[in-house]
Amino acid sequence: MDENLPAESIVPIALVLDERTGYTLWAPPWEEDGEEWQAFLGSGGKINLFTSPAQLAHYLTTDVEHDLTDHPAYDAVEGASRRELTPTEDYVFDLDGLYDLVAAGPDRWSVGELADTIDMVERMAECCEVDAVEEHLGAIPGLGLLDDGHVAFVTRGGDAVWTDLAAGLGEHWEPVLEALGGALTWVTPVELAEDENDEDDDADTTADSELESEADSDADEVVDDVVGATALSGGELVGAEAAADARAAAEFWESVGILPVQLRFAESTGLTLRCYVEDSARFLGSELTVDVFRSAEGLSEFVEEGEPHDLTGLATWGAVVEADADPIPGELDRYDFELASNILAGTADEWDLAPLAACAEAALDLAEYCELPGVMELLGPDTELGQAVAAGQSDDDDERPEPSEVAQLSEQWEAVVSEIVTCLRWHD
Repeated sequence: MDENLPAESIVPIALVLDERTGYTLWAPPWEEDGEEWQAFLGSGGKINLFTSPAQLAHYLTTDVEHDLTDHPAYDAVEGASRRELTPTEDYVFDLDGLYDLVAAGPDRWSVGELADTIDMVERMAECCEVDAVEEHLGAIPGLGLLDDGHVAFVTRGGDAVWTDLAAGLGEHWEPVLEALGGALTWVTPVELAEDENDEDDDADTTADSELESEADSDADEVVDDVVGATALSGGELVGAEAAADARAAAEFWESVGILPVQLRFAESTGLTLRCYVEDSARFLGSELTVDVFRSAEGLSEFVEEGEPHDLTGLATWGAVVEADADPIPGELDRYDFELASNILAGTADEWDLAPLAACAEAALDLAEYCELPGVMELLGPDTELGQAVAAGQSDDDDERPEPSEVAQLSEQWEAVVSEIVTCLRWHD
């Protein structure tokens, strides 16, 4: 792990446990009011784990209280994208793979990774007050030598210490994982049924109480914006009954892990569906093409007709087909490409890169699904456009660049939009 993390920072991490990868946030020790603190994303002595960075990102947009809410750096991650919340290699801790590390022998890499894994487990246990973890780790001989690096194990005596350490881990690691597992809460898993052998396991997957809180919060946001969200259908939802319908629809889409998305371009505005599978975006579509509908009714009819597409492999797709839920996108799932173009063209009311940053996330998802390397390149972190997107994500966009720079950004953005629209299949 990086020993030079900035003070008062929050770091995305991932845990591999029981053949699942869970994503969460860790706040390394920071000082506040003369005391040192350390925390993870969670509450009540529990750490929340999400099955993808996208689900973690979505959770951070809700009003659910947790142990990082009052952290000095929380504002920096509250609106972070799934890409920003994807941990670096140094912050992926494979608890399942510990035996393989030990079996590999004491070289620089195995000792370093083993030390980092043990250290993170100890930090989680300390924050969650799981005393049994420390008791079992304390019974393993030679564990403290990991901090000295591989040089502690290169001598003949070191070999013997490594052998004892390996034996101790063989005896105590499973009890450690069992004790730690009681402090981990898996939130909003989206399971796939890629083959029939997985269907029983998928049927057993349920969301916990925190998912219910999240869904309630998201439903409130959808109800607040329901009139604008239903403009595609040519009508207006008003009154208590319509608000209740909107809330029910929002809760349904959250529960199945598939969300309606609105894409607005200069020529047309449409709806589609999107989810994330193993951190990769997957849309309603096929053959590297996204199906987009100019009306909510058109999207609903397409779903009911049962045409084959790339979402039919989802375990929850059957519920989508059977449900009568309006495809109303939430505020964070509406992307106004036309507004982003107008801002860069100078025809918008004000200079604001936030809409550009939001659309760039959608563009990257579409480029990933449709395999558009040109879009990926134009939005890369080293390009002028990629840097403008980063500024929009951090709200560091108060100063309008020189006209020549704006013109270059506009040209690059229009190239992105031109390529994106080639992979959209429009329906009425």
